Amino acid sequence: MPLIPIHDPGDEQLAVYRDLLSAKASRRCGLFVAEGRLLVDRLVESSFPTHSILVDERRVSLLAGQPDDRLIYVTSAELIEEIVGYNFHRGILACGHRMPQPAVSDVMQQLPSRATVLVCVGIQDPTNLGSILRSAAAFGINAVLLGQQCSDPFSRRVLRVSMGATLKLPLIETDDLATDLNCLGNEFRFERIAAVLDRAEVLDAAPRSDRIAILIGNEAHGLPDEISAVCERRVTIPMQLGTDSLNAAVASGIMLHHFTRVASSTRS
Repeated sequence: MPLIPIHDPGDEQLAVYRDLLSAKASRRCGLFVAEGRLLVDRLVESSFPTHSILVDERRVSLLAGQPDDRLIYVTSAELIEEIVGYNFHRGILACGHRMPQPAVSDVMQQLPSRATVLVCVGIQDPTNLGSILRSAAAFGINAVLLGQQCSDPFSRRVLRVSMGATLKLPLIETDDLATDLNCLGNEFRFERIAAVLDRAEVLDAAPRSDRIAILIGNEAHGLPDEISAVCERRVTIPMQLGTDSLNAAVASGIMLHHFTRVASSTRS
């Protein structure tokens, strides 16, 4: 396991770790960063190729078992903070390669006859999206479809909050949500269910069919009318004490729990 010592924060070998502070740079170069031992381990164990690892010289023991051909940069904790530009105490980072975006049809063809898909529409807050993806992994969601305005699922914060769920879930970042929603319904027979605030079925007694797609909308504005209009059903979470809405991550967790653990299969 050869180690590459780094003494200069401007070393071009580490340009990727500086550039990935920018979300646009991250998407453009096709890479992403995982922070801390847990996420680094999950990246290494995942299907995403590992580009390199950057480790505090005092934490080299965390690298036991790494293959000999991996790029491993070693430097001081102070230099790591200078490189990444913020206080960093986790001791280790890794850079991974993004995978090519799959088509909706390619993912859907591989799903079982009973499947649950989550559709995120305009989830712009990275913390919310990370929490939603963590819940999706916990409840065994088969695939996640992300609309154009969603936060980058491979941003540092989303990856960290999701606890690496981004690396496990089949994710599809769509450029044409309306077309892909029609594909889900017409070609693959998913019943599309819009999570809304009112004039809808109450979640407590809502049944499910074998194939469902649950749509969660923007934190402030919910689902656009043109998106909820294509859904076969509208479902709402009953609330009390004058509460008008829930955080998008909380609402999605409640919805996913109901439709994967509670709902009876009375619709075909």
